[in-house]
Amino acid sequence: MEYKAITGENFYYQELKNAARYLMRNPNLENMREVFKEEDILDCTSESNFQKKFLAINKRVKHLTEELMYQLVNGDSNTGRFITLYTILCAERFLLEFLDEVIGDKYRHYDYYLKESDIVAFMNLKAEQSEVVEKWSESGKKKMIVKIKNFFSEGGYLYKEEEKLYKIVRPVILSEIIDEMKKEGNRSVVKAMLY
Repeated sequence: MEYKAITGENFYYQELKNAARYLMRNPNLENMREVFKEEDILDCTSESNFQKKFLAINKRVKHLTEELMYQLVNGDSNTGRFITLYTILCAERFLLEFLDEVIGDKYRHYDYYLKESDIVAFMNLKAEQSEVVEKWSESGKKKMIVKIKNFFSEGGYLYKEEEKLYKIVRPVILSEIIDEMKKEGNRSVVKAMLY
């Protein structure tokens, strides 16, 4: 999995939930792009909005088992957001490494606060380690910093305390969901999500 600047993507919890609901009812769907567009499953405002949402949802939905789809659709919003973040982390190496190397490391060392400077330091470290990240524009890096804060806030791992200060929390999730992810999914992602 290579590093990608996902500056155009959003968390898309409701869109992933809508997609899962539709796929549960239509498990043998042949042309997902066409059907989702025709039936406006992703609640889009334009053709370009559909393209952007569909690309993100299409790569995420591949990481959902039937049980995870069911929990996403029928569980509470904390569960749904956890599952959504799981699908994002399965597809996005940069975010997965941030969770493991920054949030998880701080939590394991009893440091429950994340400053914007921690995110900038991570970005600089990855730019030193990877030519791909090094080539990202300054505006692209700034957008990725915003995306990091947004994804982990919406996923239940960060709570904004002040302008540039976030509290790190560990979501409480049913053991059945964790077991399903370990059994049928990406174990390294689950391990990172559980610190």
